[in-house]
Amino acid sequence: MDQHQLKNNRYWNWLPAAFALAGVIVFIFATFGPPASSSGFVSTLKGALSNVVPDYVQSKVHYRIIPGPGSWLFTFILGMAIGGFIGGRTLKRSITDVPSLWRRRFGDSQITRYTATFLGGFLILFASRLAGGCTLGLFISGSTQLALSGLYFGVLIFGFAMLTARLIYGKEEK
Repeated sequence: MDQHQLKNNRYWNWLPAAFALAGVIVFIFATFGPPASSSGFVSTLKGALSNVVPDYVQSKVHYRIIPGPGSWLFTFILGMAIGGFIGGRTLKRSITDVPSLWRRRFGDSQITRYTATFLGGFLILFASRLAGGCTLGLFISGSTQLALSGLYFGVLIFGFAMLTARLIYGKEEK
């Protein structure tokens, strides 16, 4: 993308977006108390399973420590969906572009892109639940509090993201 295309490609400016994100984090801390987390899915799953197999849910430590449906976790997930919808509708143009690097490597298929996105999200969610934590809570909340674990995790996740991109896309020749 040349400089002319970059100037005409108007996404949200980084400064207002940073203040909006900070405002959301402050709002969550002020209204709900605990740091942000994307474990809302697990709390919703706990509620659904509690109706069907209550003994199973009670036997699992993981489900016992996660709040049930209606907690701040589910509210946070709902807020992310609403915020994404509002963000998408307030952008001045529709985003239909596919990065040329993706197109050269995988083609234009929406199914391929959606599948890759779903699998990537699933792997992150699986790994964070396996570790007994939450990537969003550790990185966003931890780093905003200047917790070493949050900052360390941020460095690691960006490093592994770059490594993964290199493995998937290869080295682009100029």
